[in-house]
Amino acid sequence: MNSVAQLAEAVHVIETSIQLIDELLTKGLKPETVRVSPKAGKASGAIEAPRGILFHEYEFDRKGNCVGADVCIPTNQNHANIQKDFEKLVPEILGESEDSIRLKLEMLVRAYDPCVSCSTHMLDVQFVR
Repeated sequence: MNSVAQLAEAVHVIETSIQLIDELLTKGLKPETVRVSPKAGKASGAIEAPRGILFHEYEFDRKGNCVGADVCIPTNQNHANIQKDFEKLVPEILGESEDSIRLKLEMLVRAYDPCVSCSTHMLDVQFVR
């Protein structure tokens, strides 16, 4: 059912994007002047991301320069659970072919984070006999 919801959401995003593009092409863009008065400060936030919650905090000096940042990404939050699931799964699939084992381990990582296995090549399966 999740795939159906994702498909419906994708259709909505495409239709809305087409409407926004048509509006921009019809009305055009108007130049805007942004006036900023930077000041020192520190702020944090949390936002829903496709892989979990992203926590982030930033600090700025009086000139508006970022002097510090701390980001806790969902992948880091999930890493310990991924490891525990590997430890549980591997003994159960040891009798299978290397390709099957590799595929199942990659599937496990993608269940937590659909991007990490391709974007960082985090999973490097090595078979030791």
